Amino acid sequence: MTDRIDRFKARRQLQAQLRDQPVLVALPTPADALAMLQQPIDTQRVDLVFSALSVDLDTKVSDAQVDAALQDFTKSLNTERFDQLIRDSRREVLQAVVVPFGLGKVLSAYDKVGGNVDTIHNARKEIYATDEARDNYAKVPPISKALRSTFDRDSRYTDKNRVDTTNQAAADLKDTYTGKTFGPKQLDKRNLDHTISAAEIHRDRGRDLAGLEAIPLANSTSNLNPTKERFNQSKGDQKVEVLVKRLQKESPARRERIAELQSKPESERTIKERNELKLSLEKQTIADHPELILAKDKAARTEYEAKLHDAYYKSEKFKKNVIDTSVKEGGKMAFQQAFGLMLVEFFAATFDELQDSYRNGAAHDRWWPELRSRMERVASRVGSKWKEALAAGGAGFVAGVLSNLITVFLNTLMTTSKRVIRMFREGFMSLLRALKTLAMPPKGMTFREGAHEALKVICAGAVVIGGVALEEFIEKFILTIPGLGLIGSVVSAVIIGALTGITSVFVVYLIDRLDPLGVNRSHELKALHKHLDVELEAVMGRNDSLLLSLESTLEC
Repeated sequence: MTDRIDRFKARRQLQAQLRDQPVLVALPTPADALAMLQQPIDTQRVDLVFSALSVDLDTKVSDAQVDAALQDFTKSLNTERFDQLIRDSRREVLQAVVVPFGLGKVLSAYDKVGGNVDTIHNARKEIYATDEARDNYAKVPPISKALRSTFDRDSRYTDKNRVDTTNQAAADLKDTYTGKTFGPKQLDKRNLDHTISAAEIHRDRGRDLAGLEAIPLANSTSNLNPTKERFNQSKGDQKVEVLVKRLQKESPARRERIAELQSKPESERTIKERNELKLSLEKQTIADHPELILAKDKAARTEYEAKLHDAYYKSEKFKKNVIDTSVKEGGKMAFQQAFGLMLVEFFAATFDELQDSYRNGAAHDRWWPELRSRMERVASRVGSKWKEALAAGGAGFVAGVLSNLITVFLNTLMTTSKRVIRMFREGFMSLLRALKTLAMPPKGMTFREGAHEALKVICAGAVVIGGVALEEFIEKFILTIPGLGLIGSVVSAVIIGALTGITSVFVVYLIDRLDPLGVNRSHELKALHKHLDVELEAVMGRNDSLLLSLESTLEC
């Protein structure tokens, strides 16, 4: 049959070629044509030929039949996809329990509040990553009167004070905080104020971490500002922002006292009342117009912080700490991902063997050969994943390094918790997996398909991050249950891990159903085209059989 079909197709192809070429036809003579036309038709033979053919063709197809066929095809495709989702859910749950909530939780025991590198921000909150930095600050002596005097004896301070004395004598010196010109030295006593107090700078843990001396910082030009002696003494070591808020809060009571003192004739005021009135007026001026003192404080602190940041964050010590901790975090994450992949494969293979044993029974009569053969298959399956484990380890190393760098950066601005560090690690792992899928999609995958898969990876990663954040609340709740105190953390990790895995599977399925990039719709159309092509091939085969039957009948 196949040979005859091939010959039939070859003749059809030859006929198609001949139709495109000029053909010379020898026409019969008029006498021959007339003789043929006068021959009687053998109707019996014609009827016999066509009666031998069995041609049962239904050429009528309704719209309802088409819709029903398409619905059956879509239902079959969705069922197959859902079955695949169920098969994948087990692995997703294992992945979520074993890696972020299993190994990840174990490794998180080495995480520190504030990260692994000391920062100025954290040091000021008494949060240190290293014992060395904490011990160094413990050696800073308390501020004392003798220590304060060393700030005032510094040449930078005395030189500035000398210049201010000369300008005051020439009536060319203004109070930095009120803008009023000083009077003669005998009547208008002046001090050179440390806008950021010497005590604050001396006690600053950030300064100690940066390894800078307090005296040069306190006696910088921006931090030395002339003001009235009375106000400087009342200011003390207070921060300017705190001082301004206090002055403004006390403003109503101070105004009443000023009015009371001013209502007295000057001759009736005591020396104490005169000094109180002058100081109150200076305080009220600053409370009403704090922009001058706040601007000076901002300028001094901007310069001060810049010096600390340059000295510490550009130091070789800081750079070395960042590199060392980044490599360490990269190694932890590489181990977590590589070993986690192998562990997940081990559990998956073990479950498959148990399922096979339940369904098909044992292949050996004795338990030891049975166990050994099954464990050998498990080991072989796990060992075959070494390439994937290396790739996962490499991606984990990059994710660990990036998470450490971001953690260090954030801790220069805010203090991160241990759980936030875990969230960074898992988040970067998901981001790298998504970027890898997008930049290096598997063979045969289009960019749009890669973007669809990357979106699923990112959403699943977001679920994991949410699970890490929720773990703390679940763990606290479980610890309140009697009898679960010792294993509360383990139970919470298993519960949150399982919920996270199931939620991840649901989110992935939801993305497939929503199909925001139209990828699954394209897959459905391709599958439909393939299905129709198969059906068309079957129809063409039946047609060829009919044509061969007709041909063989006519040849008889």
